[in-house]
Amino acid sequence: MNSYMPPLNVLREEYPATIDAIYMDVANQGLISKTTLESIGPHLDNRLHGRNDEASMLHHVERTRARFAQLIGADKDEISVTKNASESINIIANAIDWRDGDNVVLCPKLEHANNILPWLQVKARHKVELRFVEPEAGSIPVGELVKAIDARTRIVAVATVTMVPGFRTVLEPIAEACKRFGVFLLADGTQSVGILHTDVARLGVDGLAVSTVKGLMGLYGSGFLYCRQEWADRLNPAYLARFSVDFGNAPESAPVPSSVKLRAGAPRFDIGHYNFPGMLAAHASMGQLLDIGTETIERSVTLLAKRLASGFLELGLPVCGGAPGNHTGSIVALGDPAALVEARAADRRIQSLHGHLLDNQVIVSIRRGMLRFSLHLYNTADEVDCVVGLAKNWLK
Repeated sequence: MNSYMPPLNVLREEYPATIDAIYMDVANQGLISKTTLESIGPHLDNRLHGRNDEASMLHHVERTRARFAQLIGADKDEISVTKNASESINIIANAIDWRDGDNVVLCPKLEHANNILPWLQVKARHKVELRFVEPEAGSIPVGELVKAIDARTRIVAVATVTMVPGFRTVLEPIAEACKRFGVFLLADGTQSVGILHTDVARLGVDGLAVSTVKGLMGLYGSGFLYCRQEWADRLNPAYLARFSVDFGNAPESAPVPSSVKLRAGAPRFDIGHYNFPGMLAAHASMGQLLDIGTETIERSVTLLAKRLASGFLELGLPVCGGAPGNHTGSIVALGDPAALVEARAADRRIQSLHGHLLDNQVIVSIRRGMLRFSLHLYNTADEVDCVVGLAKNWLK
């Protein structure tokens, strides 16, 4: 598909929230576009008037599955439709045939709670060892993570981009180690997919969990799980429902035979009926992302994030990670990295700057004691300079 970046003023008309505010909070929730909003209307109108469009909606789910596969460089049979990244992670956690003495490797102080809690449950149920590695200057320590992997490791769980401070994780060395030991590499891509270019083959991940509400700029309650075909076909889902099994051309309401065949690939993890509005929204928003191209979006947001970080550094503000570099993606965080390790609340200066920005219609978030700025395709250099100027005024 040929990518095309429309003029920013035209693009921003699609996102009315950018008219009266500077929105730098996609890591919390993404903005939806006018096109995305309009995509949901016909289905809701059908529901309002009692018109059953289930058959066409099921077809649309498959179109959306295929579109997400296209976005990340996968095959549609490697995609399961889920509620969110949390469900996707739990699906894999409960599909592994755990044995006493197995282990899971992760860096919990830089992971979202929902990429920690499933592994605590696995530990409690199956006598599995959790091998925790400590952050290094706000980054996931790839070398230490690799050292922790051995012949009894079953899962390495890691974020492609951390929730905060938002650094990219260098996945390729981890993927090489996982492949060497036959380990499933499960990545939480919620903070990167749709914003940073994602090619699952290049990254080497076996699973990728994504919610649609952030970088994909869709709705709450929808998500996707990529599971590499070779893995998906040998994993058994913990739960089964009608769309998990292959009944051939039989209708949804057909009697259930005494034995069933799982669907090939990742669709075997689909549970229950689908969130049709969520799928409609995701299809529309991903269409816009694909039209522009995620490589184009990544170049834009990365340049803006580096400009923002550099501006803050010139003011003497504590940019986590210091000067922008290869770790920089679409997120910039202000604060002491020790807050991540010590689970401290934001100090008064961070809270004061946050309040000043909010008073001036700059939407950002505090997470784990740090002030987080997260960018997407609709942000501009003028907005970045305005935010740096507001920070300068606050310092006075």
